[in-house]
Amino acid sequence: MKYLLMKLLLLITLLSPGILMADIAVLIHGYYSSANTWRGSGIVSLLSSKGWIDSGYYIPYAGYVGDTGHKLTNTGNYIVTVDLPSQAPVEVQADLLDSYLKDMAKNYPQQKIRLIAHSAGGIVARLSLVRNYSGLSGNSSEDFIPIIQLITIATPHHGSPIAEMAKTASDSPIGLLAPLVGLSEINRSEVLYKQLSREKENHFLYWLNRQAHPPIAYTSIVRADHSLLTGDLYVPSYSQNMATVPAIGPQSQLIMSPGAHNLRYTDGIILMGLLP
Repeated sequence: MKYLLMKLLLLITLLSPGILMADIAVLIHGYYSSANTWRGSGIVSLLSSKGWIDSGYYIPYAGYVGDTGHKLTNTGNYIVTVDLPSQAPVEVQADLLDSYLKDMAKNYPQQKIRLIAHSAGGIVARLSLVRNYSGLSGNSSEDFIPIIQLITIATPHHGSPIAEMAKTASDSPIGLLAPLVGLSEINRSEVLYKQLSREKENHFLYWLNRQAHPPIAYTSIVRADHSLLTGDLYVPSYSQNMATVPAIGPQSQLIMSPGAHNLRYTDGIILMGLLP
């Protein structure tokens, strides 16, 4: 019943007259990062050249920030970036993201929402998706967020050995010394490191990867494994592929992209081909 209701709501959203070209692309940053990374990499400029209007940093009840963003409306394609507390547990970040997305859905009901997330931001986005989907019951569509696409870039869907090492460090005497050498984020991020460690039964990612996900478009942009000079040092390529997530499987498209873990200008070129 829930799957059919989700399909029906998405169908209504997509086929409602006059809104076929109304989309908001929400750009979600990763760990120890900020919304600025999307602009610094040149990705926002590339998408803007394709006709996506940059609405700046999303603020609930405003829809833009200062003079740098264009106010959102119910028509047209827009880009918004969000700032999340990237060292906080996934649930805390997802709570804030949910508040942004619900505000968009309420104030711009004719807009469809596309999520584009880098690194750990992809895990935050997936938790938000699962929550939105699990909230559907019976024939109720209250608080429904019309998300129709998720694109993740270098996201540790099956965890990261580096996060596991960081968690071990935070539990050791290194954790006590870290603030003295300017590395207090090791302790602040302890819960997040555990959540992003390699998937094991009864751990967060094991649970998330087996929760029902909505029937939307999924794409994984995957970096190659780290080698001497290139590749992703932080997340193995197999972990970045949503097609290997039990709850998503073949729903996800796979695109290989060369380079290191960080966002790149070439990611913007790929996104231009994935967005309408």
